[in-house]
Amino acid sequence: MADFGANVLASSVALIILLAVMGLVYYFWSKANIKKKSKYFEQIHTELAPGQVVMFAGGIFGTVKSVNGDKVEIKVRSGAILDVSRYAIQEISK
Repeated sequence: MADFGANVLASSVALIILLAVMGLVYYFWSKANIKKKSKYFEQIHTELAPGQVVMFAGGIFGTVKSVNGDKVEIKVRSGAILDVSRYAIQEISK
């Protein structure tokens, strides 16, 4: 019976070490992904130019008409011109 207690303790320690290693791997993996995404969005927001087709975070597509600081004028299919924040743009399509 004394052997049972030692086995449970050894198993618990091994499980805690495994969970700690998995937690560290997840932390560094997610940190790398966040860094990659922030670099991608920084590049997108600085490369905005008139004539580009862009997609908003909500899935709306439009064409950039002008860029004025943090404001971007976007023409959508209906012909309406929208003033949006340059940070609402999720992707540049071509």
